[in-house]
Amino acid sequence: MLKDTTRSVEHALWGVVGITILAAVVFLASVPLSTPAQAVVAICAVLVVALLKPAANLPVVRFILLSVAGFIVLRYLFWRISYTLPFDADIPSQIAAFVLLVAEMQAICVFFLSAFVTAQPADRPLPPVIDYAEELPTVDVLVPSYNEPADMLSVTLAAASMMRYPRDRLKIILCDDGGTDQRCNHADPDLAAASRRRRAELQDMCRELGVIYATRERNVGAKAGNMSSALENLDGELVVVFDADHVPTQDFLERTVGHFIADPKLFLVQTPHFFINKDPIERNLGLSDRCPPENEMFYGIIQPGIDNWGSTLFCGSAAILRRQALDEAGGFAGESITEDAETALDIHARGWHSMYVNHAVIAGLQPETFSSFIGQRSRWASGMMQIFLLKNPIFKRGLTIYQRLCYLNMIGFWLFPLVRMVFLCAPLAYLFFGLEIFSANVEQFSVYVLSYLVVSLMVQNTLFRRYRWPLISELYETAQTPYLARSVLSTFWRPRSPSFNVTAKDETLDKESISPIARPLILLFLLMTAGIVAGAVRYALFPGDRDAVTIVASWAVFNFIVVGTALGAVCEKPQRRARPRVSVREAATLFTDDGLEYAATLLDVSMGGTRIEVPLGGPTKGAGSALLTALRPGQKVTVRPLLKDEGAPNAPILCHVASVTRSPHALIVGLSYAATQARSARFSVASIMFRDSLLWQAKRLQTRDGPGLLMGILYYLWLAIRTIPASVISIVRDILTPKPDNTGEIRAVIEQAHPFRFGVELQPSFADSPRPVGTMINPHDLPPEADLPHGASPTKSGATQ
Repeated sequence: MLKDTTRSVEHALWGVVGITILAAVVFLASVPLSTPAQAVVAICAVLVVALLKPAANLPVVRFILLSVAGFIVLRYLFWRISYTLPFDADIPSQIAAFVLLVAEMQAICVFFLSAFVTAQPADRPLPPVIDYAEELPTVDVLVPSYNEPADMLSVTLAAASMMRYPRDRLKIILCDDGGTDQRCNHADPDLAAASRRRRAELQDMCRELGVIYATRERNVGAKAGNMSSALENLDGELVVVFDADHVPTQDFLERTVGHFIADPKLFLVQTPHFFINKDPIERNLGLSDRCPPENEMFYGIIQPGIDNWGSTLFCGSAAILRRQALDEAGGFAGESITEDAETALDIHARGWHSMYVNHAVIAGLQPETFSSFIGQRSRWASGMMQIFLLKNPIFKRGLTIYQRLCYLNMIGFWLFPLVRMVFLCAPLAYLFFGLEIFSANVEQFSVYVLSYLVVSLMVQNTLFRRYRWPLISELYETAQTPYLARSVLSTFWRPRSPSFNVTAKDETLDKESISPIARPLILLFLLMTAGIVAGAVRYALFPGDRDAVTIVASWAVFNFIVVGTALGAVCEKPQRRARPRVSVREAATLFTDDGLEYAATLLDVSMGGTRIEVPLGGPTKGAGSALLTALRPGQKVTVRPLLKDEGAPNAPILCHVASVTRSPHALIVGLSYAATQARSARFSVASIMFRDSLLWQAKRLQTRDGPGLLMGILYYLWLAIRTIPASVISIVRDILTPKPDNTGEIRAVIEQAHPFRFGVELQPSFADSPRPVGTMINPHDLPPEADLPHGASPTKSGATQ
């Protein structure tokens, strides 16, 4: 109770300070100034931001920077409303000008909401130490699934079973919506047969892994209904949710459960979603490895920001919830297709607390194709619009004013497709049709508009450079705009029409292609190109309008650069590897089929294979040289990891040699996993790849040294110069290339094989005897010397033969 009171007082004080600062900024921004005086103000604002940049991490400095930016933005807004609207122009011009003003005001509102959200990000400490296991709550781990392959599910379930927690207090449940009675008895005989095969396969897999298999009669309520149905037969005090491709590290529960004991009113602990593969836009455009992933802006700064205001968003996975709070809310919400955000909204409104732990304790997969990426984002955009229309947080009872603002910010962001489409088309209204949408001369434009843009970009780069490089937001939003705009508008027209579609995570690209949904972005690019041509024509034909043409045409050129760069997103690039690899450095032993043993080091590992290093010198001198002549592609070998963690499942992994190369001091051996493995091998690979959250956290921190504003803009220009011609050539070549089916449809070449595929065949890779459903298997009890090649022995070393 004291903690709640302290937090409320702190929020109230911040609210008073914020309102006071905002009132002062509004008053100063509304004072009329001449154009030269405004120029002086703008220069002073730029100098203040530049001088304060080195100390931007200090809370007081953040407030000053945000206040300066807010002041300049409001100066621009007051000038924009008072002096630039063409009231004397024709009706079409006035309509176009009003639409543009509305879009600008929405963007400005999102700016101020974002400033509020990110003003003071929370930094949560580690949970308290629990001395006695009896004090720990019981935990049910839900892994909802619909059409994901068994190989993918088995990795997630194996890793979940290795989370450090008392076994008598942990249950792991596969919630299978692909094997429901409804699907198994479907009128389509092919679908029914496939569903029955899936159910039988997953039931066998769950027996072998010691996991509970759960399904239901009918597919009602999508993911939310699936999980709520499973909860009817469970009684754990806490509920963990992992998507099928979200593989937890062993310390997931250690970093989260303790917070629920410390705060009885806590209903949610959310952790970041870390991905081991690049999203399609990042991969297709070849963004720098130093550039933070697109989702890092949300998980790195937005979530800590809204956490400070008690509004942590449930993101559907990598989270742990209190069962009591879920039951009070009637289970997982399902009125919208973003059940996660809706569930958090409902429970926040009941007075429960939430928390964000900014430490990556899962690793997952992003969509591999641009079409899957757009499908995922369309669902998010439609779902947030549904929440706004059906459960508007502004009017929802029980929320604090801060929670209302946080939810409004998160919903308002997803209006960007409409706003950005207006910004892209606005200059064309003048260049194509001569509509007057903005009344200002060059001097006024330079003083007000440029100062607004420069100061905004400087402050954003100063505060967020560790999470988002300059203009990368514009790139991602533009690539999504022509697709998501339709989703947003259709949801406003029919709020209950969107349906839940599972995002495909089982795609790999084996050659370059053009996305099958490329047409809207191509048409948008052609429209921007036509705008530049129209600007050149108007500049030549109307000498008296050249000041206005110069301003508007400059805007059109910027739009052309942004859209042209985004066009690269539809030019699908093949994956360098079908299975994402994780760099490691772990000791191991290599056993050959002649019974010899070699000391080795694991260099990287995936769910399809590994790369090891065998030293040539030292205590194994001569062994590496002998191995070079002994190994050949396709040869069977065995690798046993030597992880030092207490109880680590160092079970042997059967492999085939894929390649052997020699470096000055070692042999580098590429290995692919054999398709048929003991169950223990899967635990070993999952443990090597996913046991250590510090690895994921270190990878997040590696991208936190962003460039300054100037260097960031130069990088974007270089990206545009590199991308636009290459994208145009690829699209033209694709159009001119005859299609095999003669329909002219652009298709991505997709191999239906998941990057987490274990081995090379579509078959279960467990060979141990089955166990009863729901029985927990402890990988620490597995025999350490199982499945060695015939004749191999831990005491027989190739170095001494």
